[in-house]
Amino acid sequence: MKYLLFIALPLLLMAENLELLYSKVKTSNLYKSKNEVIKTKFQSKSASLYKDSWRIGAGVGYADVRDGSNKGDEYQLALGKSFTLNNSTIDSFITENSHYASLQAEILENRLNAQLWQLYGNYCITMDALQAKAELASVYDAISKHIQKGVEYGEFDSSKAIMAQLSLENVNLQISKLENILQKYELSIKRVVPFNGQFECKSLQVDLGKLFDPEYSALLPMLESKMKKNTLGTSIAKQSLNSLNLNGTYTREIDTDRYMLNISMPLAIGEKNQARRAAAISQLEATNYEMEYFKNSYENETLTLESRLEIYKKYLFSSEEYIKKNANILIEQSNMRFRAGEESFISMLKATETKLQMIETILGLKIDRHNAVAKYMYDYAVNPKEIKK
Repeated sequence: MKYLLFIALPLLLMAENLELLYSKVKTSNLYKSKNEVIKTKFQSKSASLYKDSWRIGAGVGYADVRDGSNKGDEYQLALGKSFTLNNSTIDSFITENSHYASLQAEILENRLNAQLWQLYGNYCITMDALQAKAELASVYDAISKHIQKGVEYGEFDSSKAIMAQLSLENVNLQISKLENILQKYELSIKRVVPFNGQFECKSLQVDLGKLFDPEYSALLPMLESKMKKNTLGTSIAKQSLNSLNLNGTYTREIDTDRYMLNISMPLAIGEKNQARRAAAISQLEATNYEMEYFKNSYENETLTLESRLEIYKKYLFSSEEYIKKNANILIEQSNMRFRAGEESFISMLKATETKLQMIETILGLKIDRHNAVAKYMYDYAVNPKEIKK
């Protein structure tokens, strides 16, 4: 039970430790790898829009006039450049695309922080249950020892000693299960940021007013930027003249120096360009639907979570302390009566099993509540750093 050793260590406050984990997110390999994908998409899109590229070429040949009057080598040099005609629209698109990429990076950071908040909270809730079961295990251990002595002096039969030992082993198995769960949480945290697994658990309460305020969601600004970007992209796709090609050539013939300047303007027409325009329009329409979906789901999920948290508050937090207090009183009184011979061994076990069941129930409810809030944070890219109490 190595985790029990950490319970009494004088470690830093949980908020400080969480801040430390948050500070590691942007330097973690997970964040950097995902952020590089965002940057690559932005740079690739920018590179595909600009046409201002240079071209150079050269050629060599040999001419032999048929009448034999002249013959010799000929040379040609060529220099060309493409110019983008709609630079202002493209510049606006590139600027908005850059803004969109930065918002995607912000969403990435917020969601990784939300993952840490969820894992860290689950760890602490489980640690609390582990400590409660460890305290209960000491009660079972005392009962087992008391029964064993009674067997030796003929007060109890051996079946009661076996039953007491089985009850103790059952609690130990549950403790071992929780330790394994804690190890999984540790590993999951380490997949996001470096983590040594040593901390003291404190409250992870959030400001619900801020949690449900759209201002704290990075998803809406990202969708708004995406809509602006795709609107500009549609404008670019609809333009029939996007670029101008300028080519200059110098040719040295046998008896002539020739200079040529050519200008061409590719027309954005044809099936390929029609498909490109259709794709841009579809992308813009998809963003409109995405925005509408966000607004509807945000409103519905906010109302659902608010109602759910109210139920948790009413049925869990208002009664948890009462349940704990009375379960402990029941165990203490049952233990005293059992040792005094006023209560049966079975009644004593039932009292301890009641608290054991209560610990499991509260653990499940707390995990469910915490995960519901964490999922909301993740889905709407709310940074837990910004909404803590």
